[in-house]
Parts: sequence; structure tokens; C-alpha cells
Amino acid sequence: MVKFSLEGYSELLSTFKNTGYSFCGFEEIDACLAEGHPFVVLRHDIDISLRPALEIARIEYEQGVQATYFVLLRSPFYNLLSRHNAEIIQHLHRYGHQIALHVDLVPYDGDCTEALKEVDVLSTFYPYINTQIASLHSPNTLSQEMIAAYRQLHTVYGTSLMRRDMAYISDSTGRWLHGHPLDSEAFFTQKPIQLLTHPIWWFQDGETARKKLECWFHNDYLHTCAVAREFLPKLFRGSER
Repeated sequence: MVKFSLEGYSELLSTFKNTGYSFCGFEEIDACLAEGHPFVVLRHDIDISLRPALEIARIEYEQGVQATYFVLLRSPFYNLLSRHNAEIIQHLHRYGHQIALHVDLVPYDGDCTEALKEVDVLSTFYPYINTQIASLHSPNTLSQEMIAAYRQLHTVYGTSLMRRDMAYISDSTGRWLHGHPLDSEAFFTQKPIQLLTHPIWWFQDGETARKKLECWFHNDYLHTCAVAREFLPKLFRGSER
């Protein structure tokens, strides 16, 4: 069984590749289905931090795997426009991965039309993002959303909600909600898979997802202190108080 770790993630990708799977982007799904070969559409939703995403992206780059990273413009945990995160976004782009919007509908009272305006805002700062796709944060009522009316959402979710020729597997909340991908019927029958992961579960040590999150916030505090020293050098000059 592949464990939630960087080594485990690398092993997961290798197993897919060694059993005949290829990796493709969302815009390639129809062409890949027509070819009839098994493939994975690899997607990451970045809820907490971009730093674990960079480690995951590096593993994918080393294995020649393409993924799509969905980032929040209005995250309560990270500033997508900070210098450090802008550098990470650039690294993801240079690795050949796609960047797209991960949108939280709560600030918009569930109004997809208003929320998806963030796509244009994000593309202003990062012109190379994929504006044709978007993912939703915590889409608990996704089946009730009118995703067909929104091209960006339909491209991502239409395959998992409306098609029987693809499987959907996710590690949301730090566990496999639809069973481990390598134990799935889809894997054994070489069915195409949309695989959603959240890099923090693979990067941060901890016995449970909650423990991982608590440890991450503690480590993130130390990281923030280091950032403060760099951003506010005058405050830290001389003796510590």
C-alpha cells in the first residue's frame, strides 16, 4: 500500500506509468478517450500552502508527469501574490505544469458567475494560467450545481459526474474517499482516472490528517517568523527582546 509521503507519491506515479498509464491535461481528455489507452488526469487543489505543492511538482517533473495545480485567489492561508508564492508559481510553470483557479464560492454566496470573475483577475498577474478550467473548493453539493452552464467547471467536473468512461478518485480530508487508486476497479481494468490530490497530505508528517494540519500550522508559524526577519529587518537588528 502506497503511504502518504513524498516517497509514496513518487511510487504512486511510477506504478501508474509501469502499468501502462499515461498522464494528460483536461483539454486532452476527449482525444485520449478516442485513442483508447489508459490515462490519468492529475489534479491538485491547493487549500493550505503552495510550499508542499512545489515538492510534489518536482517529483512529477523528474518522472515526466504533467499535472494541473488549482490555486486559491482568496485563500485565508496563503497570499498568491506574495513574492515567495509568485516564485513557486513560476517554478510550477517552468516544470511544465498547468496553473488554474481553485475558487471558493462562500464569499460569493454560491454565485458561480461572480466567483469565476476571479479567472480574469488571476490571469492578469499570471498570463499563462489555463483560463478554460476551474475547480471548486469543498463542493459538497456539486451534483446540485449547474456546472453545465460554466465551461470552466464543466470541463473539470463533467467527466466525474456525467461520464461512465472515467473514474474519479480523491484524497480529500487526507484519506481516499473512493478507495485507494491502486486497489480500485478502475486501475485493474485500466480505466481512465481523474486523480485529485492535496499536496499537504503527502508532504507533512503526522498520524492523522488533523495531526498533519496541526503540525503544518506550527511549522508554518516558524516559517512566518523567518519571513518577518527578512521583510522587517530593522525590527530584528540588535539584541532580541
